[in-house]
Amino acid sequence: MKALIMAGGKGTRFWPLSREDHPKQFLRITGPRTLFQEAVYRLIPYLDISDVYVVCGRQYAEEALKQVPELSEEQVIVEPAARNTAPCIGFAAAYLRTRYPDEVMAVLPADHVIQDEVGFHRALAAADTFARQDWLITFGIKPDYAATGYGYIERAGSIGEEQDLEAFRVARFSEKPDRDTAREFIANPSFSWNSGMFVWTIAGILSEIDQHMPVLGAALKEIERNTGDSELVRSIFEDLPKTSIDYGVMERTEKAGVIPCEFGWSDVGSWKALKDWAESDASGIITEGPYEAILSRDCIISAPPSKMVAMVGVKDRVIVDTEEVLLVCSVEHTEDVKKVVESLKEKDLDKYL
Repeated sequence: MKALIMAGGKGTRFWPLSREDHPKQFLRITGPRTLFQEAVYRLIPYLDISDVYVVCGRQYAEEALKQVPELSEEQVIVEPAARNTAPCIGFAAAYLRTRYPDEVMAVLPADHVIQDEVGFHRALAAADTFARQDWLITFGIKPDYAATGYGYIERAGSIGEEQDLEAFRVARFSEKPDRDTAREFIANPSFSWNSGMFVWTIAGILSEIDQHMPVLGAALKEIERNTGDSELVRSIFEDLPKTSIDYGVMERTEKAGVIPCEFGWSDVGSWKALKDWAESDASGIITEGPYEAILSRDCIISAPPSKMVAMVGVKDRVIVDTEEVLLVCSVEHTEDVKKVVESLKEKDLDKYL
């Protein structure tokens, strides 16, 4: 198995700590390592470091190599432009096909938390077996609340069992639901959260792209014929529509399978996600810096370690203080932080992005 870590996202829901020049995956949020470092090192020893590849934009390639110096330059695949996950995965798969035409490929985001690494390795081993049977496998996470920020997967009949984990055909994928629909989903044991992690053969995913996304498939072949012409490759890639791999392939293929998993997963999608796994004090306050809390509770604080944060009568708030930006947000509305980023872009206030 070869692992591909997607490290090109901008983490807008974690703004203002996550910025365009230093996004969420390269930040130390969950401990002494950055999310990107955790994504790489949790694969060891299940895989050798030589089996791990990264795909990201040129602006992040140097940072990836700096954070994980064991990676060689050949293991960092530079995406010509940001065109969502289907072109990204297709481009990387075409790159890997020249080296490992018959290998299995795991596709993993760089900004997730996985607490049970042994369980994660077991899931990878099970998925490897099903991928070699021509399935496109994704991991479904058992939901524990009616999340509206995740997509959902409904499973159908069983396709087998490996490593004490059962795999199922995918009945359907559902986009991020409203609150009432999310409640219906979690009441039905056939639904899982969509983790955004995939395992398939390199040849298999490229074949499915050819079948369900012929424009992308043709573009990838043209890119392979012109690998020495970086300007032409960039031009071809920039003309591709922005399409997710879920919409482009997984929702259309007859080969989609899901393995329901429980290995302590979170996509750290917003500041609120910290409440699921970060340590808090007796008042429910999460922070690594000095603070005083008078009649205050259930807050998330991120500030420079030299700055004292004092709160009086503050409840259920996120407070993020950076050199240029101060964010104050209710915990309930952390998913909407990305709307601030969108507004700043519309107003050409790029210096705050």
